[in-house]
Amino acid sequence: MTAGSADQRTAIRDIAGALGLSASTVSRALNGVYGVNEETRRLVRDKAEELGYIPHYGAKQLVGKSSQLVGVIMPEFEFEASSGFVFLLPAIQRELQRIGKDAIFFSVPFSRYPPKRLSYFIGSRGLDACVALPAFHGGHPLMEEALELGIPCVNFEGVTGPRCSSVVADDYQGGYLAAKRLLEEGHRHIGHIRGPSGLRICAERYEGFRDALREYGIEHSEELLEGGDFSGTSGARAAAALIDRRPDMTALFCANDLMAAGAIQALSQMGIAVPDRVSVCGYDGDTYSAYTVPPLTTIRHSRDLYAEKAVVLLQELLAGRQGRTEKVPPTMLERQSIGRRHAD
Repeated sequence: MTAGSADQRTAIRDIAGALGLSASTVSRALNGVYGVNEETRRLVRDKAEELGYIPHYGAKQLVGKSSQLVGVIMPEFEFEASSGFVFLLPAIQRELQRIGKDAIFFSVPFSRYPPKRLSYFIGSRGLDACVALPAFHGGHPLMEEALELGIPCVNFEGVTGPRCSSVVADDYQGGYLAAKRLLEEGHRHIGHIRGPSGLRICAERYEGFRDALREYGIEHSEELLEGGDFSGTSGARAAAALIDRRPDMTALFCANDLMAAGAIQALSQMGIAVPDRVSVCGYDGDTYSAYTVPPLTTIRHSRDLYAEKAVVLLQELLAGRQGRTEKVPPTMLERQSIGRRHAD
């Protein structure tokens, strides 16, 4: 059923009557709006399926209608840890507008994804396509649903299919560049603060980092590894733990800029100067990284280039071309947080 049609309004009234609910409650449940308890959502979803309310993307295409709307879907994390994703939004919106499309933004719980949420987004907003922001990997139910529905979809985690393309950063090369830069300054005891476990980008950044160390005959020690969740708080906590465990650490590579900023703050509070005593390298090139003290040297992937490539891939999918992967190379953004290791 087409979003906003008389048939849709009738279906909502039918569902409401069958369940003894108000039409507004049914509408909120179908649209994924907060304020409806999970049991009610489940009842509404089941009844909607029974009545054939949930559309398949292909059905909309058969009637030849286009809304010119692209859903941009963001994972719900703690906002501090989500800041890297947020910075992508203006660039994606700008690129979509350039090709005559409008962006509509959705956020969904990452670890407790509501079943068929993407189907409801498509049905309630009449989406032509979607863009899934970083974190939605191949095993995530949202991506599995996108592949099943056949809606043109671009993601940033390497997931591809007949109607699905991906823009991926060369995170392995980024981790390699960070380690190489620190090694060239004479550092050998280098700590690493990883991001959330299970994310491809974190694994690849660490793999590149370790391989660079191996070129210098160094196997990275577990004692020099701490986990984080992309927040500044976790970066501060991890830096303190690393220094406590390995006071000989002279450099630190963080899997994102916010954790690096937290690490610098923690080191400063412990009386450890950056970069005189410990050098710090971040990752992402976020705007605020220029305003840490000292300004953060970091690995940068251009978000404008990310967005540009994502929309080019989306145009290809909308034109009927097969899904494919496009890789974005990293660059080193030199500032003042890396220094030469002083002799002991």
